[in-house]
Amino acid sequence: MLIYSYFKREEIFLVLVGISIIGIVSPWMPSSISFLVALFNDGMGIPETLYYIIGNVSGPIFIFIWLVAFTEFYYQKYRKFVLIASVVYGIFFEIVFFVLLILDPTNIGNFYPPVDVEFTGIYLVLAISIIMIFFITGIIFSYGSINTDDPELRLKGFFLMAAFISYLLGAFLDAAVQQNYIYLIVTRGILISGAIEWLFGFITPKWLKDMILD
Repeated sequence: MLIYSYFKREEIFLVLVGISIIGIVSPWMPSSISFLVALFNDGMGIPETLYYIIGNVSGPIFIFIWLVAFTEFYYQKYRKFVLIASVVYGIFFEIVFFVLLILDPTNIGNFYPPVDVEFTGIYLVLAISIIMIFFITGIIFSYGSINTDDPELRLKGFFLMAAFISYLLGAFLDAAVQQNYIYLIVTRGILISGAIEWLFGFITPKWLKDMILD
């Protein structure tokens, strides 16, 4: 919806943010794919190695895209440095990821087929680093909207801050805590609420603005 709104507003920022959000939730794509495969494969989902590749290999790419959008508004003076640092970080991330994967997929985490994984060791640190980069820059971005005199921008800022907090909580629980089915539903529910809050933060529906601001 964010990307689609570009054709109405012609704001490239919305495309970058839309792609970033699609990418930042990519770690949950393999569980969805694996779940669907398991439904038609006697409970057997996708292989562990493929699960890790689908969910993790693109993370640094989407962080870079998000930072391109973020530095359109913040730290413009240091934009070149931030983006170069992001590229270096991404290369380091991919090298570590594939080395761990090739040596032994269990170096990345404990896989609970067909739909869950608990990251461990050095890869858990890398996974948390992606979460924290997105969260910290997101809080800076949302605080900038909250700290204005425009009521509509402030409303957007509050929704965005709620979205980034939901993402941090849901992503941390999903990455570091072994989930049973009840916890898994709660965790994914938090993440889904974050997606809705992102949408309201970047494209606030008129009915919602009227309800809250009037």
